[in-house]
Amino acid sequence: MKAELRKILEMHEGRDNPITGMELAKRLNQRDDRKIRVLIRELIEENLPVASCSSGYFIPNSYQEAREYADSLKGRLIEDALRRRDFRRAADCHLRPVEQGRLC
Repeated sequence: MKAELRKILEMHEGRDNPITGMELAKRLNQRDDRKIRVLIRELIEENLPVASCSSGYFIPNSYQEAREYADSLKGRLIEDALRRRDFRRAADCHLRPVEQGRLC
């Protein structure tokens, strides 16, 4: 299945030519795209630069496009860290930890 996925992705070169996870799942006879995401991660580990955008997955068609995608991942990491910090702060204001009872 991974080899077939690779062939399909290689036909979707460039940010303007993505394919959705659901379309990939459909072509590979999967009910949803969970297995597809795992296989894409494996392909990336095997040095196939699979990128994603809101429209789906694609292979960057230039070094610049690959760098832009990598930079967007860095930006998401920073935003996720800030969201986590703010969420924890908000939760601490509204929720109290459960106190453990004493053993007699």
